[in-house]
Amino acid sequence: MATEGKLAYDADFKLKAISREFSINKSVVHRWRKQEDELHLTRKTKKSFHGRKARWPGLEDGLHLWISEQRAAGRSLSTVTIRIQAKTIANELHIEEFKAGPSWCFCFMKRQLSICTRTTVSQQLLADYEEKLATF
Repeated sequence: MATEGKLAYDADFKLKAISREFSINKSVVHRWRKQEDELHLTRKTKKSFHGRKARWPGLEDGLHLWISEQRAAGRSLSTVTIRIQAKTIANELHIEEFKAGPSWCFCFMKRQLSICTRTTVSQQLLADYEEKLATF
């Protein structure tokens, strides 16, 4: 007998289930009733509310702005420099319990940034590369 995987329902289906239109497990409907206000505000095709919210949203907003400025200036950033800047911003905001650990940095990058490395051309192209390409 094949086991069924976990099902994902969109917000519209959840709202209909709350109004007792379908026969769904009570615990699931109870959790959806708690989320009813959020479900009305979200788009109807959204399937879940997974992922943790930021513990310090002001810190993360300031750090995201700083990272955007650095990227616009063409600077590459390591996780160490991001963590150092996060600690600096936390001190400015008087957040004492913030540690800026590696796991926080990785989760921040998943929440706020596209995790990718900026690509660069390491060798300069020759001045007459088009001619050589055409003759090749």
